[in-house]
Amino acid sequence: MAQTRTSNFILYGVRLLGLVYTALGALGFLPFHFLNPLHQEGVGARYLLNLVAINTLHNLIHLAIGLSGLWAARELPSARLWGRIAGAVLLLLFVAGMWQAGLEGFPKDQMFLGFLPLNSPGHILHLMSGGLALYLGITARPSRQAGPSTG
Repeated sequence: MAQTRTSNFILYGVRLLGLVYTALGALGFLPFHFLNPLHQEGVGARYLLNLVAINTLHNLIHLAIGLSGLWAARELPSARLWGRIAGAVLLLLFVAGMWQAGLEGFPKDQMFLGFLPLNSPGHILHLMSGGLALYLGITARPSRQAGPSTG
């Protein structure tokens, strides 16, 4: 019974992250200024929900993360694998983004590798969701039934 709760927790967690990233990716394409205003003083990016710096590529990446999470949440092994991969990638993006920001003197906004806008709310999103995804990917593995001992 405890294993079923853990499995459901992982599946629902991956599904939730998938829904969040799918929603963020889709919302980023909506052309409403009140929802995604353009900030000229930064790197010229739009700000999803007036917080996270985005562009078309960033929206597509969010959609890919989200849709792959929804697909992976159909079965426990794929959900766990998605959690490990997505979590590692998001945490690596957080570290790389913070490293680049540090080299640039921690500007309000930055263009990661010259084409992906990032800012502090985006870094926090990547840190928190990456940590949660990785936790879901490595949390309580199914227990193996002990077979007869050969001794």
